[in-house]
Amino acid sequence: MIIAAIVFDLDGVIVDSNQAIFATYQQTARIIGERVPSNEEVRRLLGQPSSINLKVLFGENPKARPIYDQVNPKTHANLPFLPRIRDVLKQMKVSKAIVTSKRLDHALEVLRDLREFFSVIITPEQTIKQKPDPEPLLLACRELKVDVQEIVYVGDTVRDYETARNAGARFIGFVHDGATSEEFREAGAQNTVAELNDLPDLLKSLESE
Repeated sequence: MIIAAIVFDLDGVIVDSNQAIFATYQQTARIIGERVPSNEEVRRLLGQPSSINLKVLFGENPKARPIYDQVNPKTHANLPFLPRIRDVLKQMKVSKAIVTSKRLDHALEVLRDLREFFSVIITPEQTIKQKPDPEPLLLACRELKVDVQEIVYVGDTVRDYETARNAGARFIGFVHDGATSEEFREAGAQNTVAELNDLPDLLKSLESE
Protein backbone atom coordinates (compact mmCIF):
# COMPACT_ATOMS: atom_id res chain seq x y z
CA MET A 1 0.00 0.00 0.00
CA ILE A 2 1.17 3.50 -0.79
CA ILE A 3 2.79 5.57 1.96
CA ALA A 4 1.53 9.13 1.59
CA ALA A 5 3.07 10.55 4.76
CA ILE A 6 5.41 9.75 7.62
CA VAL A 7 4.40 10.89 11.11
CA PHE A 8 7.03 11.08 13.82
CA ASP A 9 6.97 11.25 17.56
CA LEU A 10 9.38 13.96 18.72
CA ASP A 11 11.09 13.02 21.99
CA GLY A 12 13.48 10.13 21.59
CA VAL A 13 12.92 9.94 17.82
CA ILE A 14 13.82 13.33 16.35
CA VAL A 15 15.41 14.90 19.42
CA ASP A 16 17.61 12.89 21.80
CA SER A 17 15.67 14.12 24.81
CA ASN A 18 14.61 11.17 26.93
CA GLN A 19 17.52 11.50 29.35
CA ALA A 20 16.63 15.17 29.73
CA ILE A 21 13.04 14.18 30.47
CA PHE A 22 14.20 11.83 33.21
CA ALA A 23 16.31 14.62 34.70
CA THR A 24 13.45 17.14 34.53
CA TYR A 25 11.09 15.08 36.66
CA GLN A 26 13.86 14.08 39.04
CA GLN A 27 15.04 17.64 39.61
CA THR A 28 11.44 18.79 40.03
CA ALA A 29 10.95 16.13 42.73
CA ARG A 30 14.04 17.25 44.63
CA ILE A 31 13.00 20.89 44.61
CA ILE A 32 9.41 20.31 45.74
CA GLY A 33 10.39 17.71 48.33
CA GLU A 34 8.79 14.66 46.72
CA ARG A 35 10.25 11.18 46.27
CA VAL A 36 12.63 11.18 43.30
CA PRO A 37 11.40 8.80 40.57
CA SER A 38 13.85 6.43 38.94
CA ASN A 39 14.70 6.53 35.24
CA GLU A 40 12.61 3.39 34.81
CA GLU A 41 9.55 4.95 36.45
CA VAL A 42 9.76 7.96 34.16
CA ARG A 43 10.53 5.82 31.10
CA ARG A 44 7.21 4.07 31.51
CA LEU A 45 5.47 7.44 31.38
CA LEU A 46 7.11 8.56 28.13
CA GLY A 47 4.65 9.61 25.47
CA GLN A 48 2.20 11.23 27.86
CA PRO A 49 1.79 14.99 28.36
CA SER A 50 3.56 16.43 31.38
CA SER A 51 0.16 17.44 32.81
CA ILE A 52 -0.64 13.74 33.25
CA ASN A 53 2.83 12.68 34.37
CA LEU A 54 3.09 15.36 37.04
CA LYS A 55 -0.11 14.08 38.63
CA VAL A 56 1.05 10.46 38.41
CA LEU A 57 4.36 11.28 40.08
CA PHE A 58 3.45 14.09 42.47
CA GLY A 59 -0.31 13.96 42.92
CA GLU A 60 -1.91 17.37 43.36
CA ASN A 61 1.22 19.10 44.66
CA PRO A 62 0.64 22.70 43.53
CA LYS A 63 4.39 23.36 43.26
CA ALA A 64 4.94 20.64 40.65
CA ARG A 65 3.84 22.49 37.51
CA PRO A 66 5.59 25.84 38.14
CA ILE A 67 8.82 24.15 39.23
CA TYR A 68 8.69 21.74 36.27
CA ASP A 69 8.29 24.74 33.94
CA GLN A 70 11.35 26.37 35.51
CA VAL A 71 13.49 23.24 35.33
CA ASN A 72 12.50 22.09 31.84
CA PRO A 73 14.28 24.81 29.79
CA LYS A 74 17.52 24.14 31.66
CA THR A 75 17.48 20.36 31.18
CA HIS A 76 16.40 20.70 27.55
CA ALA A 77 18.86 23.40 26.49
CA ASN A 78 20.73 22.61 23.26
CA LEU A 79 19.54 19.03 23.03
CA PRO A 80 21.15 17.04 20.21
CA PHE A 81 19.16 15.54 17.39
CA LEU A 82 19.26 11.78 16.92
CA PRO A 83 22.18 10.73 14.69
CA ARG A 84 21.51 11.00 10.93
CA ILE A 85 17.95 12.24 11.38
CA ARG A 86 18.53 15.23 9.09
CA ASP A 87 19.78 13.00 6.26
CA VAL A 88 16.88 10.59 6.79
CA LEU A 89 14.33 13.40 6.61
CA LYS A 90 15.92 14.66 3.39
CA GLN A 91 15.66 11.21 1.83
CA MET A 92 11.93 10.95 2.51
CA LYS A 93 10.10 12.73 -0.29
CA VAL A 94 6.59 12.33 1.16
CA SER A 95 4.81 14.68 3.55
CA LYS A 96 6.06 14.61 7.12
CA ALA A 97 4.35 15.46 10.40
CA ILE A 98 4.93 15.28 14.13
CA VAL A 99 2.52 13.98 16.77
CA THR A 100 4.00 14.62 20.19
CA SER A 101 3.01 14.90 23.82
CA LYS A 102 5.37 17.86 24.22
CA ARG A 103 3.68 21.24 24.40
CA LEU A 104 3.95 23.41 21.29
CA ASP A 105 6.34 26.04 22.63
CA HIS A 106 8.73 23.36 23.88
CA ALA A 107 8.40 21.34 20.67
CA LEU A 108 9.31 24.28 18.45
CA GLU A 109 12.20 25.19 20.74
CA VAL A 110 13.86 21.77 20.56
CA LEU A 111 13.13 21.30 16.83
CA ARG A 112 15.00 24.44 15.84
CA ASP A 113 15.77 24.40 12.10
CA LEU A 114 14.34 20.89 11.58
CA ARG A 115 10.92 22.57 11.77
CA GLU A 116 11.12 23.16 8.01
CA PHE A 117 10.76 19.44 7.29
CA PHE A 118 7.30 19.13 8.87
CA SER A 119 4.12 20.50 7.36
CA VAL A 120 2.01 19.53 10.40
CA ILE A 121 2.82 19.48 14.13
CA ILE A 122 0.20 18.14 16.56
CA THR A 123 0.68 18.86 20.28
CA PRO A 124 -1.53 18.26 23.34
CA GLU A 125 -3.11 21.72 23.16
CA GLN A 126 -4.90 20.74 19.94
CA THR A 127 -6.83 17.68 21.12
CA ILE A 128 -9.04 16.71 24.02
CA LYS A 129 -7.75 13.16 24.23
CA GLN A 130 -4.09 12.15 24.20
CA LYS A 131 -2.02 9.12 23.18
CA PRO A 132 -2.76 6.22 23.15
CA ASP A 133 -6.16 7.54 22.07
CA PRO A 134 -5.99 7.92 18.27
CA GLU A 135 -7.33 11.50 18.25
CA PRO A 136 -3.92 13.24 17.81
CA LEU A 137 -2.86 10.93 14.99
CA LEU A 138 -6.21 11.22 13.25
CA LEU A 139 -6.01 15.00 13.47
CA ALA A 140 -2.59 14.89 11.82
CA CYS A 141 -4.06 12.82 8.98
CA ARG A 142 -6.88 15.33 8.47
CA GLU A 143 -4.42 18.21 8.32
CA LEU A 144 -2.16 16.25 5.96
CA LYS A 145 -5.24 15.35 3.88
CA VAL A 146 -4.32 11.66 3.79
CA ASP A 147 -6.07 8.50 4.89
CA VAL A 148 -4.78 7.01 8.13
CA GLN A 149 -4.05 3.75 6.34
CA GLU A 150 -1.62 5.65 4.10
CA ILE A 151 0.68 6.80 6.88
CA VAL A 152 3.37 5.24 9.04
CA TYR A 153 3.85 6.46 12.60
CA VAL A 154 7.41 6.26 13.95
CA GLY A 155 7.66 6.26 17.75
CA ASP A 156 9.83 5.03 20.58
CA THR A 157 7.24 3.87 23.14
CA VAL A 158 4.58 1.19 23.41
CA ARG A 159 2.15 4.08 23.90
CA ASP A 160 3.09 5.28 20.39
CA TYR A 161 2.45 1.81 19.00
CA GLU A 162 -0.93 1.66 20.73
CA THR A 163 -1.80 5.05 19.24
CA ALA A 164 -1.04 3.81 15.74
CA ARG A 165 -2.93 0.57 16.32
CA ASN A 166 -5.96 2.38 17.69
CA ALA A 167 -5.96 4.71 14.69
CA GLY A 168 -5.52 1.93 12.13
CA ALA A 169 -2.10 3.19 11.01
CA ARG A 170 1.09 1.29 10.37
CA PHE A 171 3.91 1.67 12.88
CA ILE A 172 7.68 1.48 13.18
CA GLY A 173 9.23 1.33 16.63
CA PHE A 174 12.54 3.13 17.19
CA VAL A 175 14.58 1.39 19.87
CA HIS A 176 16.68 3.91 21.78
CA ASP A 177 15.92 5.15 25.33
CA GLY A 178 12.23 4.33 25.20
CA ALA A 179 10.68 0.90 24.75
CA THR A 180 12.94 -2.09 24.25
CA SER A 181 12.70 -4.49 21.32
CA GLU A 182 11.16 -7.05 23.66
CA GLU A 183 8.54 -4.60 24.90
CA PHE A 184 7.57 -3.68 21.35
CA ARG A 185 7.36 -7.34 20.38
CA GLU A 186 5.25 -8.25 23.42
CA ALA A 187 2.87 -5.39 22.60
CA GLY A 188 2.47 -6.66 19.04
CA ALA A 189 4.64 -4.21 17.08
CA GLN A 190 6.16 -6.10 14.17
CA ASN A 191 8.56 -3.52 12.76
CA THR A 192 11.41 -1.91 14.70
CA VAL A 193 14.72 -0.22 13.91
CA ALA A 194 17.67 0.58 16.14
CA GLU A 195 19.23 3.03 13.66
CA LEU A 196 17.27 5.81 11.99
CA ASN A 197 19.13 5.39 8.72
CA ASP A 198 17.43 1.98 8.42
CA LEU A 199 14.04 3.72 8.15
CA PRO A 200 14.01 4.40 4.38
CA ASP A 201 14.60 0.76 3.44
CA LEU A 202 12.01 -0.48 5.93
CA LEU A 203 9.49 2.02 4.59
CA LYS A 204 10.08 0.73 1.07
CA SER A 205 9.41 -2.83 2.22
CA LEU A 206 6.19 -1.76 3.94
CA GLU A 207 5.04 0.02 0.81
CA SER A 208 5.58 -3.11 -1.26
CA GLU A 209 3.41 -5.28 1.03
